[in-house]
This record gives sequence, C-alpha cells and structure tokens, in this order.
Amino acid sequence: MQKLFAGILFSIGFIFLTVTVASISTKNPTEKDRSAALGGIILGVPAIASGAWIVWGLRKKQEQLEKERYSQIETTFLELLQANNGNITAINFAIATKLSLEESKQYLDQKAIQLNANFNVSEDGGISYQFLLS
Repeated sequence: MQKLFAGILFSIGFIFLTVTVASISTKNPTEKDRSAALGGIILGVPAIASGAWIVWGLRKKQEQLEKERYSQIETTFLELLQANNGNITAINFAIATKLSLEESKQYLDQKAIQLNANFNVSEDGGISYQFLLS
C-alpha cells in the first residue's frame, strides 16, 4: 500500500512540476503563467519529497529485515555446528534456515573458505563440511 501511495505522490508531483516547466518555458510569460509556475512548485515539490520519504523508509525497513535475517542464519549456523561437533551438510542447513539448497551451499562454501573447513565425502557421494571447533 505504501508503494502505491508513493507512486501516486510521485505522479502528482511530476504533473505539477511539468505544469511549472510548461508555464515558465513560454516566450513571454504572463502573470498567470508565473502564478501557475509557482503553484506547480508549491504543490509538486512536497508531493515528490513525500514520495521519496516513503520510498526511503521502505528501503531502510527492508535493509533492517535483511540484517535480522542474516543474523538468524548466522545463529542457526553456529548452533548446528555446536550440536553436530562441527559437521554440517547443505541439506541440513537448508532445512534449518529455510534457505534454498543453492543458497545454503553458497553460504556454507563461503564459511568453509572463511573458517578453513574440511570436506568429507561419504560412500554415497554426499558432501559434508567439517569445521574445527577448537
């Protein structure tokens, strides 16, 4: 709903500022043209500013949600490592974090590089990550 409202404010502001430009760009602007331009500025700038404020707030809220989600994933990662003596698979991590299998694998690959983990390959070809907990 906020995105829709921001879009409406941007549209209204754009219309009023277009009127302003059209009024000013005439060869010999009259007093009526100047009044229309002033009205366009008075109504257009606040509408665009309000729309921008809403969009900025939504973006900040999304960034905060992403930070919280990353923190939850990090906590789950550490809890799984502790519970499984440093051994973790992409499937188990994906289930615990509700990430896709590809996202889970990418995350664990990054952590494996960062923390210098080893890889274990089971007889059936499954790969698990072995992180040192010492």
